Amino acid sequence: MSNSVSKNKFTFGQQVHHKLFKYYGVIIAVDPCYKGDDQWYEVVARSRPPKEKPWYHVKKTDGMETYVAERNLESNPATNN
Repeated sequence: MSNSVSKNKFTFGQQVHHKLFKYYGVIIAVDPCYKGDDQWYEVVARSRPPKEKPWYHVKKTDGMETYVAERNLESNPATNN
């Protein structure tokens, strides 16, 4: 793991868009690095995003919650944030 401190690109309450799966949501929590379990990562995180970068708990517009690597998110263009 790197000793460098990572700055979060997104913050609590910010609206975001998932670049790969095309859904919108809101950041509800931020982890400075991956905090999930290795089995979930192996099965679900098929693009192998870096574990040492920030990961976000996102509440999607359908009400479901998900866990997303920073590199898969972008600011919601509709909100210009």
